[in-house]
Amino acid sequence: MAPLKAIHNRPAAIDIGDLFRKMLFHWPLYLLAILLAIAAGWAYLRYTPPSYMSSARLYLKDEKKGNGEETDVLKSLSLLGSGKNMENEMEVLHSPILLQRVISSNHFNVRYFTPQHLQDKEWYPTSPIVIQVLSDSSRTGNYTFDVSRIRQDFDVKARSGKDKRTLHFTVAPNVPFAIGKDTFSLQSGPMSLSEASTCRIEVDSAIELAYKSVDDITTALVNRDATVIVITYKDPVARRSADFLNALLDEYNDYTLSDKNKAGVKTIHFLNTRIDSLKEELGLLERTEEQFKVQRGITDIDASSKLALEQVKDADIKLNEANLQMAVMDEVEQYINTPDNNTPFTPLTGTVDQTLTGMINRYEEALRDQRKLSLAVQPSSFLMQNVDAQVNAARSTIRDYISGYRRNAGVAQHTTQQKVNAIQGKIASIPSYAREYVNIKRQQSVKENLYLYLLKKKEEASVTYASNVIDNKVIAPAFVPEKPVSPKKPMIFISFAVLAVVAVSVYVYIKYFLNPRILSRKEIEQVFNLPVIAEVFQQTEGVRDFSLNNHAVLTEQIFNLRTNLRFLLADHKGPATVMLTSSISGEGKTFLSAHLANSLTVNNKKVVLLEMDLRKPKLSNFFGLDHKNGITNYLVGNRSIDDIIREVPGTHNLYIVSAGPIPPNPIELIESPRMAGLLAELKTRFDYIIIDTSPVGIVSDAKSIATYVDCTLFTVRYNYTHKARLIAMEESMKETFFKKKGLIFNGIIQDTFYPYYYYGKYSYDERKNRKSSWTTIFKKTAKRIA
Repeated sequence: MAPLKAIHNRPAAIDIGDLFRKMLFHWPLYLLAILLAIAAGWAYLRYTPPSYMSSARLYLKDEKKGNGEETDVLKSLSLLGSGKNMENEMEVLHSPILLQRVISSNHFNVRYFTPQHLQDKEWYPTSPIVIQVLSDSSRTGNYTFDVSRIRQDFDVKARSGKDKRTLHFTVAPNVPFAIGKDTFSLQSGPMSLSEASTCRIEVDSAIELAYKSVDDITTALVNRDATVIVITYKDPVARRSADFLNALLDEYNDYTLSDKNKAGVKTIHFLNTRIDSLKEELGLLERTEEQFKVQRGITDIDASSKLALEQVKDADIKLNEANLQMAVMDEVEQYINTPDNNTPFTPLTGTVDQTLTGMINRYEEALRDQRKLSLAVQPSSFLMQNVDAQVNAARSTIRDYISGYRRNAGVAQHTTQQKVNAIQGKIASIPSYAREYVNIKRQQSVKENLYLYLLKKKEEASVTYASNVIDNKVIAPAFVPEKPVSPKKPMIFISFAVLAVVAVSVYVYIKYFLNPRILSRKEIEQVFNLPVIAEVFQQTEGVRDFSLNNHAVLTEQIFNLRTNLRFLLADHKGPATVMLTSSISGEGKTFLSAHLANSLTVNNKKVVLLEMDLRKPKLSNFFGLDHKNGITNYLVGNRSIDDIIREVPGTHNLYIVSAGPIPPNPIELIESPRMAGLLAELKTRFDYIIIDTSPVGIVSDAKSIATYVDCTLFTVRYNYTHKARLIAMEESMKETFFKKKGLIFNGIIQDTFYPYYYYGKYSYDERKNRKSSWTTIFKKTAKRIA
C-alpha cells in the first residue's frame, strides 16, 4: 500500500488522450462557443472604428557622406555615419510643435459627425455644416457642438471640455458667436442637412491632439545605409490619413528651408549696415577732398608726394584689413558667447581664413541639430546631451582659435603700425598742404576698396539666399489606403474563435480534472487497490420496481453486481453476510442494498435485509414499511427474532428486519452479545444476509459489526463523493476490520461523458426499440453542452 500513498500525495498526470476524448464528447459546446465567438467578432467589427494607415517616403541629403577617405574608413568602423543625423530628423518629424502647426493650419482638430447608434458617422473632407474658428485657432479646443437646422438658422447645443454645462442658442449663418474666450461662426456646407438631422462638431485642442498624434506616427529608415525615411500615420478616416501625412511633409520641408534661410538673412543685414556706414564715410571724404583742392588751388602733387602716398596707402590697407579681421573676430566671439541666440550667423566669406570658416560651419550645423532635436526630445535625453556636447566642443575650439589669432594679429598690427609711422616721418618733410592731401587720399582709397569688397560679398550672399533649396525630397507621397489595417476581419474571427476554443477547453479541464468530486472509475482506482465490482446508472424511473423479468438497464447492472459478488465470495462456504456502507450519507447504499438483496432471491435463495443504520434508518421506508419494531427491540430484549422478521411485500423469499426505535446508544447495542446471536440465528434461516449500515466515514458502526461480516461493499457516488472523503475511507479500509472488500460506482448520470465512454452499449440496449425523437436528441446535446 506504500506506493498508493505516494499517488495520493502527488497530483495525477493529465492523460492527453483522455482530455481529447472529453473535448470531443463536448463538441456541441465547442460548436456553440465558436458560433457565439463569430457573432461576437461580427459585433466587434461592426461597432469598432477602423484604423487606416498611409505611408510616404522622404529622402534626406546627408552632408556627412562622401567627405573623403577618412569618412569612409570611420563609417566602415561604425564610428561615423548618417545614423545620428537621421535619428534627429526622425525625432523632428515626431515633434509636437511641428504637428501642432500641421493640425492648426489644416484644421485637422475640427471633426464632423452624424450621431448614430453605438458608432457615429464621420464626415471628411466635406460636411453638411462648416464651422469657422475666428479666434486664435492654435489655442482653441475641446468644444462639442450639436447643430441642427431650423429653417434658415442653426440650433446649437454647445459644451466646453472644462465646463460641463450645455449652452443652447440659435444663430444665423456667418454670424459670429462666442463660447468662453473663443469666437466661431457657422455656415452651410456643400452637403444638405435635413431639419430632423443633427451634425456633431468636435473642436479639439491642437496641442493636445498633437501629443496624441505622436503615437500614431512611425518613422524608420529603409535600411541601415540609406537616407530614406518611411513615415506612416494611422487615422480612422482613410483620406485624412494621407492628407495629414502629406501636410506634415510639407510643413517639415518649409521648416527646414526657413531654418537654412536665417543665416543668409543675417549676413545680408550685416552687409547692408556696413555698406551704408561706408557710403556716408566716402561721401564725407569726397567733400573734404573737394574743399581742400578749392581752398589750396591744387591740381597735382610732385612725384615724391605720390610715392609716399602709395607707400602709406599700402600700409594703411594692410592695417585696415587686420582691424577688419579683429572686428570680425569680435563679432564671432560675441555670437558664440550668446547661447540664447536662436538666429544663425555666418561671417563674411573671405574675411577669415578657411580654417575658422570650417569651424564656424560645424558650429552652425551643431546649432541646427540642437534646435531641431529640442523640438522633439527632453533635455535629459541621450541624443540631446550628445548634441549639446558637440555644440560646446565647437564653441571651445573657436574660442581657442580666436585667442591664438589675436596674439598673431597683434604682432602683425604692431609691425605695420611701425611701417606707417616711418612713412609718415618721410611725409613730414613734404609741405604741409601736400601732407594733408596725402592723408585725405589715403583714407578715401581705403574706404573705396572696403566698400567695393562689401558690395561684392553682398551680391554673393544674395545669390546664395536666392538659390537656397531644401535638401529633402518626397520620393513617395502618401496615398489613400483602400483597406483598414485594424481591425482585420480574418484575424478578429480567428482570434475570437481561438479564445472560445481555449475558454471551453479550460472549462472542460476544470470540470473534469479540477472537480473535487469523483467522476470516473479511473479516479477510484487511483485511490483504492480494490476491484470495482459494479457500476450503476442514476435512476429517475423504476426505482421501486423489483421485477426481475424486465430488461431495464438497472436490472442488468444489479445482476452484474450479484455475479461479481458471487465471484468475490467464491471461496466462502455456507450462508454469506454482506454489508454495504459508504463514506457519507446519500451515496445510495440503501438503494443498492434493496436491489442487491432482491436479485439474490433468484434460484429460490432466501435473503434477509438488516436495517443496521440505527441512527438514520431509511431501508424500511424504501419498501413502504415502518421501523417501529425491529433490531433495537430485539437487542434490548423486548422482542423475539420471529417478531422482527417481516416479508417484503410484492417479493418472494425477500425479508427485512427493520431498525426499530432509534436508540440513544447505538454502538453499545451493536457490540452487545445479542447482536452476535442475531446474526448467527439469521445465518441458520437465510442464504444471504444483506446489512445496510451507517457510513463508515462518519461513525464506527460498520467497524463494530465488521467481525461478523463475510464481505463489505463500499459505495461511491458519481459527482457526489468528494475525493478527500474517498481518501479518508481508503485509510479506514487499510485496517483489518474488513475481510473481503469491493467497490460499487453508483449514480452515474446517463448521456454524460463517462456513461458515453464506458456504457454506451447499455443505453443502446435500453433504447434499441425506441425511436429517436427531437426531444431526446435535444436533451443529449444539452448534456454535452453543460
